Amino acid sequence: MRITNKTLSNNFLADMQRNISNLNKIQQQVSSTKNFSRPSDDPINVERAMQLQSSVNYTTQYGSNIKTANTWMQTTDTTLGQIGTVLSNIRNNLEQAGGVYTQDEKDKINDAVSQEVQQIATLLNTNFEGEYIFGGTAGLSKPITTTTDANGIVTLEYADKDGNAVNNIPSVVSSGFDVSNWISAGKSITFSDGTNTLTVNPSGSSIDEVIKNLNSGIQGDPNFKDKINVVKTNDGNVKFIAVNSVVNSNDNIKIAASGISDLSSAVGKQFSNMTMENIGADKNIEISQGVVLSYNATASDIMQYGSDYNTTSGDSINALMNRIQHHLAGQVLSDTDSSNNPVTSSTLGAILVTEKNADGTTTSKYCVWKNDEDAAKKELMGQDLTDIDAASKKDLQVRSKIGAKEKRMSDLSTQNEASVTNLKEVLSKTEDIDVTEKTIEYYTCITVYQACLQTGGKVMQPTLLDYIK
Repeated sequence: MRITNKTLSNNFLADMQRNISNLNKIQQQVSSTKNFSRPSDDPINVERAMQLQSSVNYTTQYGSNIKTANTWMQTTDTTLGQIGTVLSNIRNNLEQAGGVYTQDEKDKINDAVSQEVQQIATLLNTNFEGEYIFGGTAGLSKPITTTTDANGIVTLEYADKDGNAVNNIPSVVSSGFDVSNWISAGKSITFSDGTNTLTVNPSGSSIDEVIKNLNSGIQGDPNFKDKINVVKTNDGNVKFIAVNSVVNSNDNIKIAASGISDLSSAVGKQFSNMTMENIGADKNIEISQGVVLSYNATASDIMQYGSDYNTTSGDSINALMNRIQHHLAGQVLSDTDSSNNPVTSSTLGAILVTEKNADGTTTSKYCVWKNDEDAAKKELMGQDLTDIDAASKKDLQVRSKIGAKEKRMSDLSTQNEASVTNLKEVLSKTEDIDVTEKTIEYYTCITVYQACLQTGGKVMQPTLLDYIK
């Protein structure tokens, strides 16, 4: 077979192009320190590297979430410790007041207790990075406000976004929702605000449809429109919430009647308000794929140490602080006034109080604060000490839960950092070059390229004059 100069030239140029291409690829890898710069270089490893990079990104974000939640809980833990100290100081003041003190001396102790109550409000309004840590999902507004009456009694109050006082009322929720109880013929719910009533047929084939029908029926009545919101709870029950949150706003909405067995325990109970639902709500954060953790404590968690929600005689810090200050002032609740006449709703200063009976039932009656130093001292050294111990115990329980979550977050942070390191190591092995190996390959390619040039010089050297000779 005859080999022409053109054949030699073409073969040389093809080899030269291949060598240049190899040198260019190695040069790009060395300069970028990456095995590939486009998907076509290595489709399989490019896809794997993209998946690994995504894993690194969201694992890093989880780490950021964990650190944010951990810092939040550290602030919460510190604040709960300070609240416990304030409660301990108030207890010491009660023990001091139980000694042989005149009323003037007790009044001075009462002044100190009033300042401690103000400090509780300040601590419950602790702000971290622009949010109130005990405000639940309503963290942009203070959860607690204080009022001071003409006698200097400082009262803690929950507050809405406008600073108006709101009541903490137990949630009205269905018990063990069963859709078959809601689709039977003739089933209905009647709402009442004390003046108007509304009957709704909530029939539906699922809890979501039941809730949709309830909200539609409520919104269709001008007397109840935008006053009630029906939602689904995390455990699959139906909850009723009063939208208007202001105390004495005349939105005293209840379920007046219901033929649905799931709601039998909810009939006659006033709806909790939207503000308190938000204040008492958990703040959740995703700490790994599909794992969500609540990381906050709420003002209602700390304030409510028992099941009695009465704002005067109930098991809450705000009710307790109000009682303690009155008792230090030598006053006790009485169902008769200063003239020993029975207290009614029209009596000046009348307060509706709910008392627990021995048989577990409750009795509501109107009372007023009445001067009785001996009875007040007995309350201070008896029930008040018991209640403040219960409040301190609740504070400690909440702090313990936060501490346990904080420990878990610390462990998760260590685990997350290790995961990020491992993912980056695998990613590096997939997309990063071995510098030593590529450097050798680079100089080898240069040598081959130079040898190719020298060979080409030999091949291309003969000209037409060489043949003429």
